[in-house]
Amino acid sequence: MKKILLVLGLLVFCTVIVNAQGLLNQDLRQIRIDQLSDADILMYYNKVQQAGIPIEQAYQMAAAKGMPAPEIQKLKQRIQLLNPGNKMNSGRNGYNNTDTIPRRDSSLYMYDSMRIPKPLIDPRIFGSELFNNQTLNFEPNIRLATPINYTVGPDDVLELSVYGMQETNFSLTVNAEGSVSIPNVGQIKVSGLSLEEATQRIKIAMQRTVYSSLQSGRSKLSVTIGNIRSIRVTIIGSNKPGNYTLSSLTTAFNALFICGGPKETGSFREIELIRNNKVFKKIDLYRFLVNGDQSDNVTLKDNDVIRIPSYKSRVDLQGYVKRPGIFELLPGETFSNLLEFASGFADSAYRSSVKVTQFTDKEFTVKDVSTDAYSSYTPQSGDKIEVSKILDRYSNRIKLSGAVFREGTYELVKGMTVGDLIKKADGLREDAYTSRGQIFRLKDDLSKELVSFNPLTNTNILLKREDSVVIKSILELREDYYISVQGEVRLPGFYEYNDSLTLKDLIVQSGGLTDAAYPQKIEIARLIQRDTLTFADVRASDIIEITGMADLASAEKNVLLKPNDVVTIRRKPGFLKLESVMVSGELQYPGPYVLQKREERVSDLIKRAGGFTPEAYPAGAFIKRYNLDDTIRLMRKQTVQNIQQQLSLTDTSSSIVTENYEREYDQIPLNLARILLKPGSPEDVVLKARDQLIIPRYTAQVKISGSVLFPTQIAYNEEYNFRDYLSAAGGVSDVGRKKRIYVIAANGRAKSTRSFLFFKNYPKVEPGSEIIVPPKQERMSRLSTGEVIGIASALASLAGVVIAILRL
Repeated sequence: MKKILLVLGLLVFCTVIVNAQGLLNQDLRQIRIDQLSDADILMYYNKVQQAGIPIEQAYQMAAAKGMPAPEIQKLKQRIQLLNPGNKMNSGRNGYNNTDTIPRRDSSLYMYDSMRIPKPLIDPRIFGSELFNNQTLNFEPNIRLATPINYTVGPDDVLELSVYGMQETNFSLTVNAEGSVSIPNVGQIKVSGLSLEEATQRIKIAMQRTVYSSLQSGRSKLSVTIGNIRSIRVTIIGSNKPGNYTLSSLTTAFNALFICGGPKETGSFREIELIRNNKVFKKIDLYRFLVNGDQSDNVTLKDNDVIRIPSYKSRVDLQGYVKRPGIFELLPGETFSNLLEFASGFADSAYRSSVKVTQFTDKEFTVKDVSTDAYSSYTPQSGDKIEVSKILDRYSNRIKLSGAVFREGTYELVKGMTVGDLIKKADGLREDAYTSRGQIFRLKDDLSKELVSFNPLTNTNILLKREDSVVIKSILELREDYYISVQGEVRLPGFYEYNDSLTLKDLIVQSGGLTDAAYPQKIEIARLIQRDTLTFADVRASDIIEITGMADLASAEKNVLLKPNDVVTIRRKPGFLKLESVMVSGELQYPGPYVLQKREERVSDLIKRAGGFTPEAYPAGAFIKRYNLDDTIRLMRKQTVQNIQQQLSLTDTSSSIVTENYEREYDQIPLNLARILLKPGSPEDVVLKARDQLIIPRYTAQVKISGSVLFPTQIAYNEEYNFRDYLSAAGGVSDVGRKKRIYVIAANGRAKSTRSFLFFKNYPKVEPGSEIIVPPKQERMSRLSTGEVIGIASALASLAGVVIAILRL
């Protein structure tokens, strides 16, 4: 992953260079040239050259972006070593070919750009991963010392070094005649010799001349390969056949990878390496794939031919093997060999036999091959062999569940009884129901049967395969009992009943009594257990009254409870909780107030709040009462929907209706003039907890909305009547419903228009009011002419039928 990140960083660097956009934004301080391959270096070098940027300028740009000087020096050395100035020409087959590869690192990596992203070979064919996997290429490691068995040939560059008493260095190129020319020594023929043999021949020739110290041993001679020559190899029968110019260190596997491997019908096991018009070696890739044997990965020579013939026999192995796929078999190989290629059976494979589907001249045929024939059966080309899965069943499984210490699955052994199984499970638990156990058993025809036994006295029953033994707990065989407590306890609700549970125990479990509890009067409702119901007694429960219980620590009045009892703790007579209300708006002392008495009224609260401020508008006073439950909210939502459907409200009217009906509180309008005139009267509302008394500030505005020509707000004018305000909004629109005009006062009270004969009585408009004009309800469209004719025809037909009946 680190190498990939570094390559991506350098790629961004080169891309910016190619685009000539200045220095890149990538930080190159972490780049390590040693971690880049020769193919990466060549690719980046070519992109810089295509952009027309001198290589020295590219070095300067890299240094400016943080690349360390040692890394830049390494990059220079790598580029010089690769000598990318020698361009590669495109061959007629579309593959990169070159006459020579003058530097030792000008290797096969330039072929990477030709690789096809999609799989070249069907992935089901065994061995295809060698050529479909781009991370495998068998590239020769040309950065190691040249092997001593390397055969020297024309265009090789020999690096000679004499050291010791005499010192000198020569870089000699093997000419076309296969010789090298050494100053003061002469021509020495080395072509066709191994590097070791060439070194010995050169040493003998040199020690006869001025380098006599080589013979005495006072000087030493070192011969290495400086630049590796190129060779030409022809590959046929591959995915990309053609002539290739390759490094002389290239091996057969490397060449096969470059050409894309065998084509769809090519053999993986009988690949021929032809040298001097004779089959030099037959390459079997399975030896490498199965055993990792690289004995077939021989080094190629100039003018070698690699021929990939078509396969002779392929078999499709499917099912539960570790590596299913299509395999190639050589003559004489059996199913055992095929199984070895597939890495053997999968863990859940059925190994006793396999099914083989074969071709005949006319049709398919099926053959069963058993275990004893695996080593002798020879599959035919085109066979499909299926390895199935073992049966999803157990040969010796039994189960034990219930009131035992170790539930689970157990092994069935011959002669095993129920008692033996219980012993294996470490015996029965204390809550085991010992009167009856059950064995759920499969009969021979797989139908089910139930066998009962006594876990204490009858445990000699022999068990069978797939028996399921169940021993119930006594806790499972009785109903769960609960007791309910309600009223003045801290945690009312249902509690699990336990034997010997008493009233005081239950009170403690429920968190104890509240401050409002009245322990001198407690009721216990107890279910009446009866077998029949008579007309004389239809009671469901007995009521037990407990009086005078004051101390929970005392043993007195501690009644023993029974299942399903309902305990009720009463509240003290006259106990009142402290409840608060809120005063807001134009009062002298707004804020929260605690109610002094149960029937504290609005007039009392106004006095406690210090009366009104000069800006108060008592006519707009109202109370917000937050006491709505979920049922009331649901009813109001349904009411909103009904009103909207009946009145066909506009958006403005609809929002007003929705706001008033779906809010979380009730708005209670107040007539403070009458309330303060007659405190304690019915209009003087009794306050409740969470009530909010609101005294608004005086506003001299009147709002006109709904179906008017220009909804607006205007200043209140005592001389204006209802019509004047409507005229100020442009009057009622064509869709406005004059008979339904209503006014909402500042305190929330609504008044509608009343009609008597030809007269309309409009509601009085006060400061802060809102006049709302609802729209007309949509009428049903008139009947078309065709519909009228149809109805008339139907009525005429009906009349004819009626007359005919009357004449009977």
